[in-house]
Amino acid sequence: MSRRWVRIILGAVLLVTVAGVYMVLESLEREPKTALSKEGSASVVDVKSNKSTVTGKVDGNPFEEDVKTPISEKLMRQYIHAMSHQKVRAGEKWSFFEITDERIAFLLQQLDEKNYKNDEEYRDILTRWQKGDFSQAVGDHNTVWRLMGGNIGKAKGLLSSKQEKEYLEKQDRETR
Repeated sequence: MSRRWVRIILGAVLLVTVAGVYMVLESLEREPKTALSKEGSASVVDVKSNKSTVTGKVDGNPFEEDVKTPISEKLMRQYIHAMSHQKVRAGEKWSFFEITDERIAFLLQQLDEKNYKNDEEYRDILTRWQKGDFSQAVGDHNTVWRLMGGNIGKAKGLLSSKQEKEYLEKQDRETR
């Protein structure tokens, strides 16, 4: 192989490496915000407390995100999925929102305002949760996880009360 081709290949590899490092650094430097840049993007919210109620709202949204209501089906799935992580044991948990009565009521209200493709599944899950019944949280998580096209992080069991408390104490931000 000629020296010219070696230089071209090395230059291309170097360029791709520099671009990759730049993109990673840019994504790490972004300040967490509550607003979405687009519907499918991840969003981060600083946790104000680990109490059972949330006082901060953005336009009535107890998830503290500035989103259009009624919320999209994708967002409904993301919220339920992120809340379910509080109750289940799974290999990977990339999202978290603490379960609160206010958040459950908000999602049930959204179900009343809009017809969702998987309305029945969401309503069953949220109605059980509203009654304090988390006995099926593993199935609830995995149902929503499958609807999201999940392939990593299937729930394998319920957390004990102690494990749930430890999980909540470790969370420093809420994400979906």
